[in-house]
Amino acid sequence: MSNDYGPLSKKRLFTPGPTPLYQDQRQTCHHRSDQFAKISLECAKMLQPLFGSVDLPVMLSSSGTGAMEACLLHLTSPGDQIMVCEAGKFGQRWLAMAEGYHLKSLVCQLPWGRSFSPEIVHSFLSRHSKTKPKVVFIQASETSTGAFHPTKEIAAAIRDYDPEILIVVDAISSLGAHEMKMAEWHIDGVVSGSQKGFGVAPGLSFVALSERGWQHCSNHPKYYFDLVREQKGQKNGQSSWTPAISLIMDLHRVLSAWHKVGLNVIYDYHARGSRATIAALQAMELDLFAQDIPSRSLTSFWVPSSVNGIEFLDHLKKRYGAVFAGGQGALKGKIIRMAHLGYFDDLDLISGIAALQMSLHNLGYHQGECGLQGLMRSLRQDE
Repeated sequence: MSNDYGPLSKKRLFTPGPTPLYQDQRQTCHHRSDQFAKISLECAKMLQPLFGSVDLPVMLSSSGTGAMEACLLHLTSPGDQIMVCEAGKFGQRWLAMAEGYHLKSLVCQLPWGRSFSPEIVHSFLSRHSKTKPKVVFIQASETSTGAFHPTKEIAAAIRDYDPEILIVVDAISSLGAHEMKMAEWHIDGVVSGSQKGFGVAPGLSFVALSERGWQHCSNHPKYYFDLVREQKGQKNGQSSWTPAISLIMDLHRVLSAWHKVGLNVIYDYHARGSRATIAALQAMELDLFAQDIPSRSLTSFWVPSSVNGIEFLDHLKKRYGAVFAGGQGALKGKIIRMAHLGYFDDLDLISGIAALQMSLHNLGYHQGECGLQGLMRSLRQDE
């Protein structure tokens, strides 16, 4: 039986962005009012401990890619040598941007699904000692694969090699799920977005810079993504351009709730969801795709060889109203990505695993035990 009941049908998102929203009655106000300036400034102050930054993060009305571009423009100049740690679609995005802005790129590459280690990064820098990068760009959670790259340890390895190298981390799908302490870890730039861990609709992004990051003087031409201009106004709750007013108000509500319960509770909650999801997939004898260090934000697994991956995703959506993410690029039809990020609870995990189990059975896969048994065992152990 289909789950399509017109306006009463519920679609459950298990994609790693957009994630389910914290629904509320939306109200708005003028962006030049004292009321909105107060809300905006409070958001920046509540974001600051999430980034672990000395200065307030800057909020931009854009997708996370806009924050990536703004950070790259601020920290580089045409002709600069950079290094990109690439093991997925969003590592490739740094490279595409670098090419578009006439930067020279060293590429430290791993197969998709693998996680960078500090040893790999340090060794790569040593082998290319004659080509010193000005900035190293890396993902924290590679959304296209579900792999986590240990940014604290990688940043330490880069500083050990050369403390002058700037370090930039894409934390778009990791912020809120994984801890970030950019000042303590000596990271110079961190970017993120609203539609991932925050459970806010797409359209809002964030950039946090270190002290030396703010002091950097870029020769790239900039207009909308001028972080220096934005920082000056946002210190007083004012943006240079019309901001995403309703999204910032939603963000204020989410951050207020997070700080009320404590950020460590939010991190632990995501870790718990990750462990339970992995336990469920292992119970169904499904092989994890990202095995080195799985991200707390999402879990990826190989589609069984007996199942058509495209048909699997379509069946999940049409039969059970469950929307999962598939593989990108060469992984299309080969892996499934299930998010446990942002606004989710135990029942969301249960419904997601149940949809996976039932769809696999419908498509002829019957290996392993019930995934819900593995899920519940893990959840009980964490009580």
